[in-house]
Amino acid sequence: MNIEYTGHSLFDIGLATICAYSEKKYPSDLAEADFSRVADYLAENFVVNPLKSFLTVAFTKNAWFAQNAYNPETAKNSDEKKKRIDKRNDLAKNHLQSWKELGNKNESCVFTGLPSLSSALSGKLQTGRAGRAQIPLTQGDVDINFYPYGDSGLPVSGIAMLCLQAFPLGCAKCGGKLLGVHSTNSGITLSFASVFLRENLRLIKLAQQ
Repeated sequence: MNIEYTGHSLFDIGLATICAYSEKKYPSDLAEADFSRVADYLAENFVVNPLKSFLTVAFTKNAWFAQNAYNPETAKNSDEKKKRIDKRNDLAKNHLQSWKELGNKNESCVFTGLPSLSSALSGKLQTGRAGRAQIPLTQGDVDINFYPYGDSGLPVSGIAMLCLQAFPLGCAKCGGKLLGVHSTNSGITLSFASVFLRENLRLIKLAQQ
């Protein structure tokens, strides 16, 4: 897959994080297996602490992994638990595995120009579009401010969605918030993302133990 840095900090730090996780120096060196490994790690760890609670800083409590309505641990019975697991698995697939799909050619990703997702990220947004629960610092799903003509959501591609999901792991935890370093020099972006990722993975493993 031929993907490169775009100049947007959220996307670039996320892509650098994927490179660091895969021990690759350039995005052009990444293979499908690398994206799959990152997606699998995120799918497994986003739904449990310490990441589950902390990542609401970036993605809000409406993120696919944080919504209590999809938490199987709070289900009242086995049927409801299964429905919640199935729903959360579907959302995880849409957020983390859509890079494998061709996408929707009717809209282009605001980050990469590639076709937008062909799956839904929210019950309120148009298919292929993302809001605050997927893209930090943007608007919610139903807010009309700052969207052209009140047309809510931003179209994103599958690979952009994976990079955005990986973005927090390439940042430092600082005062309960995220500190990311982005530079026009991609080597600097990768260097900081690598350092922050290693520390985050160490702390995650320690907390889970």
